[in-house]
Amino acid sequence: MTCSRAFKPLVALSLACGLAIGATLAAGAGAAFGQAAPPAKKPAAPAADPNAPQATTATYGDWVVRCAIPPNQTARVCEAGTGVQVQGQQGLLAQIVIGRLNKDQPTRLVIQLPAGVFLPPGATLYLDEKDKSGLATVFATCTQACFADAELKPDQLAALKAAKGPGRLEFVDGARKRIAVPISFNGLPAATEAALSPK
Repeated sequence: MTCSRAFKPLVALSLACGLAIGATLAAGAGAAFGQAAPPAKKPAAPAADPNAPQATTATYGDWVVRCAIPPNQTARVCEAGTGVQVQGQQGLLAQIVIGRLNKDQPTRLVIQLPAGVFLPPGATLYLDEKDKSGLATVFATCTQACFADAELKPDQLAALKAAKGPGRLEFVDGARKRIAVPISFNGLPAATEAALSPK
């Protein structure tokens, strides 16, 4: 298994989509019980500068920072991501993304795995060989791919940025076999800094 710097552009929107879907479901549930007030009309977002790039990428070691301006917004959303590829096979086995929708929201760890994984154990990212607890995630959605995520507390984010590795990602496949794949943290500190503090 090797780490790949490339990750699919759709993952960049998975963080936004996952959180947006959760917010939509929560709002819908509140309205169904008569707890939500009618939404206030929002002023139209100013048009994005047509001369500015709509999406950018930058490589930091084995990590890539991707920034994009979501539809109907003016602020860029950035994330740091890396992919895991099995040697001799096409496509990525897993993708790991760290990001947040805006500076007022918590930082999230999102792990994408192929459909067919065993969901109850979630997926865990270990920072080095001695790490016994890891950063555990819970599967939030699983259609064409499975997405597990967790909020990163400040101390967890600091530990992740300080990790030297070798790290590993563990999950259980559909045949209930535990899979462990190596993860490189080369470039992660600079990538997370760039993703969480976009200019």
